[in-house]
Amino acid sequence: MIRAASYLRSSKDRSDVSIDAQRRALSELASARGIVIVAEFADAVESGKDDDRPGFQSLLRAIRSADRKWDHILVLDTARIARRRALAIIFEEHECARRGIKIIYKSLPDADPITEMLLKSILQAMDEWHSLTSKAKGLSGMAENIRQGWRAGGRAPRGYRLQYEETGAVRDGQRVTKSRLAPNEEAVKVRAYLMHRARGFKRSRALELAGTGIPTTSLLEIERNALTYAGHTVWNRTAEKSGNGYVGGQKYRPRAEWIIQRNTHDALISDEEAEAILAQVEQKKRSGGKPAKRVYLLSGLLVSPEGIAWSGDGGTYRIGKGARIQADTIERVIVESVIEQMRSDEMASSIAEHYRKLSKTAGSNTDEIASVKRRIAEIDKKITRLVDLLSETSAPDALLRQIEACEDERETLKVRLEGMESENANARVLREISASDVKRMLKGIVGDMGGAAPEGLADMLREMVEGITLDATTFEAEITFRFSPQKSGVQVASPRGFEPRLSP
Repeated sequence: MIRAASYLRSSKDRSDVSIDAQRRALSELASARGIVIVAEFADAVESGKDDDRPGFQSLLRAIRSADRKWDHILVLDTARIARRRALAIIFEEHECARRGIKIIYKSLPDADPITEMLLKSILQAMDEWHSLTSKAKGLSGMAENIRQGWRAGGRAPRGYRLQYEETGAVRDGQRVTKSRLAPNEEAVKVRAYLMHRARGFKRSRALELAGTGIPTTSLLEIERNALTYAGHTVWNRTAEKSGNGYVGGQKYRPRAEWIIQRNTHDALISDEEAEAILAQVEQKKRSGGKPAKRVYLLSGLLVSPEGIAWSGDGGTYRIGKGARIQADTIERVIVESVIEQMRSDEMASSIAEHYRKLSKTAGSNTDEIASVKRRIAEIDKKITRLVDLLSETSAPDALLRQIEACEDERETLKVRLEGMESENANARVLREISASDVKRMLKGIVGDMGGAAPEGLADMLREMVEGITLDATTFEAEITFRFSPQKSGVQVASPRGFEPRLSP
């Protein structure tokens, strides 16, 4: 018996599929495939741009748990997991695949691994495009709010409160309100602390002189907000989150990238005091810290001809206490060979030919789609009739229950219709794809590899490469790709330091 967990996510977009509709769709999928859903994880009204979601984090903890009772995850579509392709890859390959967990998307047809990889790449790219488009619109709206002196969201910094005011606009029958900052009862003590810091007093002494019990863990963030305390709205100061870190590796962007709208609220300190505080923050050097742990890109992929795994240790790959080779050397050669193969016309042509063969056997569900559409139209008419009858009855409860049942059935059918139309669109993609289309896709993946951090590059290699066989005697390597019947032979440097070269 196949046991599975389901993951459900709805966004702030009102047209998004509801949690209940997703649950029904996945229950239908499980019944059709003989799967038993034993756990559910859900995030209602949560963005898919990162993994900072309660339900998703609970899912990750369950995936990593030794007590887990399931090895499949059911999801409606790729956008539920993430709207960032890199995050989706890390989740599928790093978190799930390594632990033997398979993800089943209802919107993807049951196909071979090559077809599934291409379709997922296309859908994940579309998900990211949708996310970036929505983000651009949201950022534009925030920027306009700031130019008008409003807050762009977030809680008030210590010493201020949010003061809401009506804008005069009406949305969905409700009056629209926006917020500005106004000093609160703690403002005097926060002002005193900042003024003492501007004069050069240490934090402990400034706290003592200000007579405030502000937690010491909050002090650095207060000082970083110095321009806010000078009466200005500062936006775009914090970098975008990426996984467990931030884009660019730093939490805070350079000051040249900040957007500052001056004189938007009451100031607690002067501009000169704010600049003096920021100068001290910038001058403070962080010391200590452990060096970053080395990432071995080929871990889990590199084996001997006998199937013994090479392990990364001390900057080398080795088999037991025997042969070893410099990690930097073999990683460079393997990555170069992977990129060379992915850029080749031969690989693009072989993948495209594979899809053309698949498209000849791809079925069509046009008749079923037409049937579902007819049923939806019938339900719409029935709901209209029931609504008309409501005005003619003194006991509407029975009619309301019928309307609710009809609406539930209609929503379930719409989800089913969306899935079938998505399957048709995917099949159409397969029929029309060309070698040049595949080459552009592979070029995009190569571009992602060039800018990826070591952890991300390791995950991408595991997504593309089935395995790498490295002979401990000759140091000849053979790469087997997941999405092509081709194999690539390379020869790498021996431990004596010969220059690595690609084999003929």
